[in-house]
Amino acid sequence: MACPYCSCTFYPGIGLLHSLYRNREADGEYFGLPLSIGGAKQKGLNRVEVGKHQPITMSNLKEGYEYDSVFLLGAHRSGVDEENWLPYHPAGSQNRANLGDDVLISLLQTGNTEIAITASLQDGQGGTSPIGLGDELDVVYDATTRFEGVTNPTWVDLLIEAQDAIREGNTLAALPVLRSAVDNCLIRQAFIHQIWVGEDHQGARDWIENLESHEPNRITIANHALEETTGTKLAESEYSDLWEEFDQIVVERDAIIHSETASNLSRPTEAESVDFFNTAVGVMVAVYDLFEFP
Repeated sequence: MACPYCSCTFYPGIGLLHSLYRNREADGEYFGLPLSIGGAKQKGLNRVEVGKHQPITMSNLKEGYEYDSVFLLGAHRSGVDEENWLPYHPAGSQNRANLGDDVLISLLQTGNTEIAITASLQDGQGGTSPIGLGDELDVVYDATTRFEGVTNPTWVDLLIEAQDAIREGNTLAALPVLRSAVDNCLIRQAFIHQIWVGEDHQGARDWIENLESHEPNRITIANHALEETTGTKLAESEYSDLWEEFDQIVVERDAIIHSETASNLSRPTEAESVDFFNTAVGVMVAVYDLFEFP
């Protein structure tokens, strides 16, 4: 992209990595942050009646923005003191939850600027439920937004895909996507770094492909590219523990991809998958730091 003020070219993906780098001190918690270029985060609250499907068009979206992802945070009965709220428990994904033993709440993104909330009274309560049809619930959710029609780097779209898979409880599917996101991001960082130091596009491409005789990947970049440009390897840097943690993700990913008995694989918990996600993004940020972008 070109700066509208000085006409200098820049790469929005590097700007996003810089934002993540500045956020790294928050214990490396990247899951749930806006990832799309120009993305933002906002909280929403809407009231829905039990037994109804409530379409919602967001009135507080800024002009030119659309939803990237939405996920539930909580729910309670309207007009009831907090000490009398019913327990709230996620139910299989971060967009489905139980309120007490009685109500199943679902949150669905139905369009670029629209969502829908459903609150269903479950069968078999025998008239003992404190919630009935027509009762009102306050439902709280988070949303990340992006510019309409924005084109993200591939690694950003892959991270968003992994994040959505984790929220939907499909934790096995997230690991291969995280591995691909890291490979793509590291190669792209190496390419942009070569442009930054004066290579043209073809020269940058040739430099990366000549690092090793086989297809460049995260190991090529983490070892040879960083050593050649900065004098260090990721595994020997201050981020060595992070690199070892990511290697465990690769081991688990390979077990999924190459297993003939995938149905017998141990499925990572949501918490484990979120840790995997944070580690993967941490590796990307570490390489950004070691390449010493301005």
